[in-house]
Amino acid sequence: KTAYEISLGLVGSEMCIRDRIKTMQYIEQLGPDNRDLSMFPGEYGLPYLGKTIEIVKDTLGYCNYHYEKYGPISRLDMVRNQRVLMCLGPEFNEAALFDPKGNFSAAGGYGSSLGTLYPEGMLVRDDKKHKRTRRASQPAFKNDALKTYVEMMNPIQERRIQDLPVNEEFIFYDNIQKTLMDVAAKVFLGLDERSPEAQKLNDTFERINKGLITPFPYDLPFSPFRKSLAARQELRDFLTSNIPLRRGTDRKDMFSRYCNAQDEDGEYLEDVDIDGHIAFLLFAAFDTTTSALTNILYYLGKNPDWQEKVRNELFEVKNEMPTFDDMAEMTLTEYVFQETLRFYPSVMILNRRTTRDVTIAGHDIPANTVIMLSPPFTHRMEEWWSNPHEFDPMRFSPERAEHKNHGFSYIPFGGGAHKCIGMHFAMMNAKLYLFRLLKNYKVTLRDNYNPKFMHVHLPRPIDGLPITLTRI
Repeated sequence: KTAYEISLGLVGSEMCIRDRIKTMQYIEQLGPDNRDLSMFPGEYGLPYLGKTIEIVKDTLGYCNYHYEKYGPISRLDMVRNQRVLMCLGPEFNEAALFDPKGNFSAAGGYGSSLGTLYPEGMLVRDDKKHKRTRRASQPAFKNDALKTYVEMMNPIQERRIQDLPVNEEFIFYDNIQKTLMDVAAKVFLGLDERSPEAQKLNDTFERINKGLITPFPYDLPFSPFRKSLAARQELRDFLTSNIPLRRGTDRKDMFSRYCNAQDEDGEYLEDVDIDGHIAFLLFAAFDTTTSALTNILYYLGKNPDWQEKVRNELFEVKNEMPTFDDMAEMTLTEYVFQETLRFYPSVMILNRRTTRDVTIAGHDIPANTVIMLSPPFTHRMEEWWSNPHEFDPMRFSPERAEHKNHGFSYIPFGGGAHKCIGMHFAMMNAKLYLFRLLKNYKVTLRDNYNPKFMHVHLPRPIDGLPITLTRI
């Protein structure tokens, strides 16, 4: 490997190395990161690590601390001395996410983190390159495709829920993780979820994700990052070797749909595009829904009145197996989903980098500055939400519609051109699971249960949410 490759910690096949170099080179074309943030209040923190430990330990708490001490915009350092501006509030969210003039780069914001493992993922692309691949991806998330996914998911979730322990405490996070891994294998990759090939995916994803949260993202022997890179290469080998086998088929899984997707010129997506997007979608859809469902059961366990309201709504569905159309009627279930993501959106931090000098809410931000947005902080701002620390799903009802007080005060799925393409799939997946679970079981938490929450990389109770199910 060249010295440049070694400096990036690159391992894997020539394609893996080439793609990651392309991503880094694109980011470098934007200019080096601006490191002069002296005109902003704040504190950089420890050498090398900066404020990473505090952010990882309690993202929301640290945002509150900075806001109270320094105001809506402040400076800090993250791992590897990455200088960042923390920008808090819907005005910053709108400027960075809506961004009609291209003042912000998603690739510049995520290239040194997600870009190390998903160099061709949709979130690390900008402008025409992003638009082309997103447009080709959209058919995989249209209603016709979603209806097909419902048929795939139903038997998997039914089988897994029937196998749940009853009248004894178990860790819900571990269980739902395995269930959604089965769903991902079937719906995303078209595999028999009980096959050895599908079961191997669980280990692969676990190793990849550990590399995303390590404070030492370097290719060193026996390091989590090296293991993560190797796991990402295993997934890449599987995807690229199967692309020619899926082209021209009428298979309905998401991977096959991508293999047969065409851009506006009638051309298939390149192999590297398919690998990058499917790998990133697997990460984004599988892990985020695992987090969301764990937190939903936490709030339904803490609020048994709402658990009963949702259960009563589900019993009104006439079909034994809910259809795609049935889910549109599950409005209270949807409000609970939205309220849970208000407290704990699956992505607690959003990053962008300025492409030129910009002014937001009277603050002048230099070009090439990495900024950090905090969805959960915005979701709790009293200026935009009534009693924001109370669990109140009806705030999303048409009569109140608090999430519309500002177009960017509620951003659990991001916003603008890079808004999560799989958000409807995630909600559908959660509704299907809750339909079966709550119609059959009452969910109970320990007395006076008040867990600490893990915030990065996915928010959830640190103990994995111990619950007890009793049959209805």
